[in-house]
Amino acid sequence: MNPFKLASTEYTPEIVLDLDNKELFFRGECRPENVSTFFAPIVAWFEELKTVPVPEGQISVVFNLDYFNSSSAKHIMDIFFLISDINKDYNYQLEIVWEYDEDDEDVYDAGVEFEDLSGVKFIFKAL
Repeated sequence: MNPFKLASTEYTPEIVLDLDNKELFFRGECRPENVSTFFAPIVAWFEELKTVPVPEGQISVVFNLDYFNSSSAKHIMDIFFLISDINKDYNYQLEIVWEYDEDDEDVYDAGVEFEDLSGVKFIFKAL
């Protein structure tokens, strides 16, 4: 499966989705100008997981987002729902690691809310 890589900008996070190397992460701020256009290839990448052989073992999907706007939150939530479906329907072992600055209660609380709404168990990691 082809990796998806996107360098960070002032408004978008660095994203690496590389299944072969088991390196999947989102890092930085997420407030793109056109949210739907920004997230479309990311959602497509996760959708493509349904068509490739399931790799062995646990794979961490790391979210280390300093800030994300409400429009991005909806799309991030869609990714969590997609991960839940992929795990359940296709026997993947994707785990979500929610990294946050230990002093940033808002980002931590957002992770707790995402976990509750998505039904996916998060691993919380204070930095």
